[in-house]
Amino acid sequence: MKRYLLLLSLALVVTLVGIFSLRASVDALAVILGVILGVAATGPTTILLLYVLLRQQKQQSLSEPPYPAPAQPPVVVINTSDKPAGLAPPMLNHPPPVTGRQWTVIGEAETLD
Repeated sequence: MKRYLLLLSLALVVTLVGIFSLRASVDALAVILGVILGVAATGPTTILLLYVLLRQQKQQSLSEPPYPAPAQPPVVVINTSDKPAGLAPPMLNHPPPVTGRQWTVIGEAETLD
């Protein structure tokens, strides 16, 4: 029974491909063939990538565990000012106040105000 269904499905697929290839344009067939070959080309690349990653993971598991990171000394901040912490020092050099812009219109006669 399984063999009969397999042969029937195979015959159906071959018939549909034959009908489609006779009715489709050459450009459509080229696109479909390109997609099929592009997807098929990813197979060997994927298998090679999996092989390399699994091999690398196996080598890391067999090697000694990595050395622990050296302990860093604690950071100590000493505030020597008399002011409470968190207040910003006053700004001594303020930028000059903005008085307005002077515009020059190109093409107009210059006038004195």
